[in-house]
Amino acid sequence: MSRAVQAVTICLEPMRVADLDEVLVIEHRSFTTPWSLSLFRSELKHEGSYLFVARPDDLPDTIAGYVGYRVVVDEMHIVIVAVAPARRRQGIATQMIAQVMAHARTQGCGRATLEVRASNLEAQKLYFRHGFAPVGTRPGYYMRPKEDALILWRDPL
Repeated sequence: MSRAVQAVTICLEPMRVADLDEVLVIEHRSFTTPWSLSLFRSELKHEGSYLFVARPDDLPDTIAGYVGYRVVVDEMHIVIVAVAPARRRQGIATQMIAQVMAHARTQGCGRATLEVRASNLEAQKLYFRHGFAPVGTRPGYYMRPKEDALILWRDPL
């Protein structure tokens, strides 16, 4: 029998270099082709790029997940979303997406896009709940394993 998982509230904060050790642990547990430390460092310095960590109210000194996007003209391009395996199914990703979309609006974004693995039905459900819709595919976009990506858009943001 599985135990019920309690929903938590998060505080979304700008990611800092000091967060990267904890972020990389989540990254390597979440993706078959994880971002490197140097890629995170580069993204933190890139103008028009926003990375955030989610600190849960029950353990505010820890990182439960993170999310990042880039602004391209007036579009929000979500580039990464991850939640620590032990913290999944607590509403963290839902809160991160909602809060980061609100942040993107303040940066002048009027619509949003992202790619998601064709087989990642849980992530797709999350994005669909936030008003994203599929508009096409990118064949062979993902490696390890090789897989197509669905291109999702939300317009207006």
